[in-house]
Amino acid sequence: MAENDPNHSELATFGEELRREREIRGISLKEIADATKISKRFLEAIERNDHKTLPAPVFTRGFVREYARYLGLNAEEMVSRYNYAAAGDDRIEQSAHLERLVQPATETRTPPVRDKPRGIPPPYARIDRNIYLLIAIAVALAGVTWWALRFKREARAEAVDTVHTTSAPAKPPTAATPKPAPKPAAADNLLHLTLTANENAWIKLKVDGDDHFTINDELKAGDHRTLDAHDRFFFDTIGNAGGIALTINGVPVPPLGGSGKVRHDVAFDRQWVTEHQTTP
Repeated sequence: MAENDPNHSELATFGEELRREREIRGISLKEIADATKISKRFLEAIERNDHKTLPAPVFTRGFVREYARYLGLNAEEMVSRYNYAAAGDDRIEQSAHLERLVQPATETRTPPVRDKPRGIPPPYARIDRNIYLLIAIAVALAGVTWWALRFKREARAEAVDTVHTTSAPAKPPTAATPKPAPKPAAADNLLHLTLTANENAWIKLKVDGDDHFTINDELKAGDHRTLDAHDRFFFDTIGNAGGIALTINGVPVPPLGGSGKVRHDVAFDRQWVTEHQTTP
C-alpha cells in the first residue's frame, strides 16, 4: 500500500515541508502564483504531491525551483530533493546513483574463494596499480573538460537570453544623403509566427491585447504551430526555452535560453521585426 512505500512517505514529507515553510513566512499561494506566473493549481498539486495534476517532470522541476527561490530556500537543493522524493513516479528519469538510493538493499554476493596462483604470475597479472590511477585521472579530466564546454555553451546562450524591443536613435537627415524609402509592409499587414517544438515545452501565449491565452498547453517534441497577429505576440511563460524555435515574418528569433530554462514576459511586435529584418 502507498502508506508503506518509503518513496511515498518521503514525497509527502517534501510537499508538507514546502507548505510549512510558506506558512511560516505568511505567504499565500496566490502571491507566489502572481510573482512566478506559475498556476496556483500546480502549486497546490506540488504541496499535495499530486503528480497526476502536475505536467511532465522537466516542467515540475522548474516550478519547484521558482517556488523555492521565492521562499528564500536553496532552489537547487529542493530540486534534488524533489527528484529523490518523486523517484517512484515512472515519469521521473532516474540516474544510476538515484536508483541505488531508492532500491532496497539486495543480498550481498560473496565472491568465490579461489586458490592462490603458484609460481610467477603471467605478465598481464602484474600490471602496476598506477595504471588504474592514471586511467581514473584521465576519466576525471575528461569529465571536467565536458562540464567546462557545457558551461561555455550555456554562458553564450545567456548572452542572448533577454530579447527587448528597443528604438534606435534616428540620424538627422543631411542634404547630401536622401532619406531611404520606408520598407513596404506585408501584403496582408499581419505578423506571422511559426513555432516549432524541438523538445517538450510548456507555452502560455497571448495574441495582440487578448485577455485569454491563445496557447496554454504542453507542446511535444515535433509539434508545429503557426499564428497571426495584428500588433504583437506576448509569451507569458515559456517552459524549457531551449526547446523552442521561433520565426516571425521569416525572421528567425535568437535562442531564448538553454534547455530547461523558464522564461516569462517575452514580447515581439512590429518594431522588433523591422529592426531584425535584413535589408534586401
